[in-house]
Amino acid sequence: MQKLMVTWLQSVICIFLLVPIAHGKALDPLMVKLPNLPVIPGATWQWVGQQMAIDGTPMSVKLFEYAGKERDVERFYVKLWKSRGHGQYKAKNWGKYKIIGHELDGFYASVQYRKEGMFVKGKVVVTEVGGKYRRASKTNIPTPRSAHNISKLESIDAGKRAETVTFDSNKGVDFNTRYYENQYNADGWTAILVNDPSRETSMRHFQRGAELVQVTVKGLPGISKKQTHIIVHWIK
Repeated sequence: MQKLMVTWLQSVICIFLLVPIAHGKALDPLMVKLPNLPVIPGATWQWVGQQMAIDGTPMSVKLFEYAGKERDVERFYVKLWKSRGHGQYKAKNWGKYKIIGHELDGFYASVQYRKEGMFVKGKVVVTEVGGKYRRASKTNIPTPRSAHNISKLESIDAGKRAETVTFDSNKGVDFNTRYYENQYNADGWTAILVNDPSRETSMRHFQRGAELVQVTVKGLPGISKKQTHIIVHWIK
């Protein structure tokens, strides 16, 4: 589950980079009601998150799988967006993916997709633009002095809030793993999972009442052994 979370989070951040953003007075981005952008008819789909925010920008994300052609996807959304008003249309290639987007009435809708075998697989993302939301680099998740915040994802799922913060650090896997063990143990959390799949990866899960924290520390391949990537997922 942790690996899946990391994968879709990275891809969502790629889409997020295309979105124009404004930040101002602190508001709660998870309370924003976003337009529901449909998936192409005939596709199967599921929610990644209906109430989310990346770095304070509200967002919803769907995954879809369509047994058809890539051009069918683009034609469907271009036709849909034209029917809703002129707006601003954008298209961009991102590695193996194509991203198409449309901005209208304060919201930005984007579709990221690519052909995989007999299916077109992709994501449908809706965000609000120009909203006055807090720049969400601030977090109550412990942060090693050696680390800097890359991104913060907030969400509401089944009525529970969650927060996922990604850090880069110039310290090694062992150092950062011990840091989080010490921090959470001292704060009354109980370790419920200790797993080291390899010398370059550690996973620690902590529980306190109904709250759960998942910490993953990974060494960055091809870089100094003291360069690491940290993901902390906190279910509140």
